[in-house]
Amino acid sequence: MGVASAAPSQFCKDLIPISGLSKNFNETIAHAIHSLTVEGLRIFHPQATTVNHIPTVNHDLRQPNKVLSNAPSNPIGHDFETDSMNVLDNILSNLGSHNDGLGPNWSGVERVAHTFHMWDLWMKIFNSAWKTVKANPPHKEICNCVLDVENNGIKTAVGWVANHYKSGTPITLLNRPIPKLIDATTWTVWKNRLLHYYTDEALKDAATYLHCATQ
Repeated sequence: MGVASAAPSQFCKDLIPISGLSKNFNETIAHAIHSLTVEGLRIFHPQATTVNHIPTVNHDLRQPNKVLSNAPSNPIGHDFETDSMNVLDNILSNLGSHNDGLGPNWSGVERVAHTFHMWDLWMKIFNSAWKTVKANPPHKEICNCVLDVENNGIKTAVGWVANHYKSGTPITLLNRPIPKLIDATTWTVWKNRLLHYYTDEALKDAATYLHCATQ
C-alpha cells in the first residue's frame, strides 16, 4: 500500500470492511477524484457546483494549501467541434501556466495522457459501477464513513498525490518509479499502471464515493 491512512472512528473501522469497499478504498477513491473538476463531476450530478466538498489537488501547487476542499471549475471551450479537441485545447492553452494541478515535472504529452485518462476513468465509472451502485445504493451510515475524508485516509491520499507532483509524475498511488513518457515502450508502462484503477473493485469504490458525495 503506497499511502498511509488516517484513523477513522471505531464505528467506521468496523463498518467499512463489510460495506463492499476494497481494503485500499482511500487510494482508489483518491485517484479517481484527485483532479476532478465541476465539469467532470457533472457526469454524475448535472447540477454540481463549486460547493461540492470533494477534496482535490490545488491547480496551483505553488500555493501552501495543496489540497482544496472542493473540486474547482475548469471550463472546456467550444472553439472546436468535438469534446476531445476542446479538452486538448484546454490542456495546451495552459502549458507553462502553473495552474493545471500537475506541477512542473510533466511534459506536454504526459499532461495530455493524464487528462484524457481521468476523463476516460470518469466515463468508465459512470458507464459501469455507477449504474450498479445507483441500483443498490449504500446505506447512510456507509456514506457518512466514506465522506469522512479527514479521518478515513482519502484526503491524506489526495495530499500524497499533491506532494509527489512537486518532484515527479506519480500516475498511481503505488509509490513505484515511473519512466518519462517518451515512446511506445514507456507508454506500455504508463498504460499498465493506469489500468490498475479500472478493476471492478476500484470502479465500485469510486462510484460509491461519488454517489454519496452527490446526494
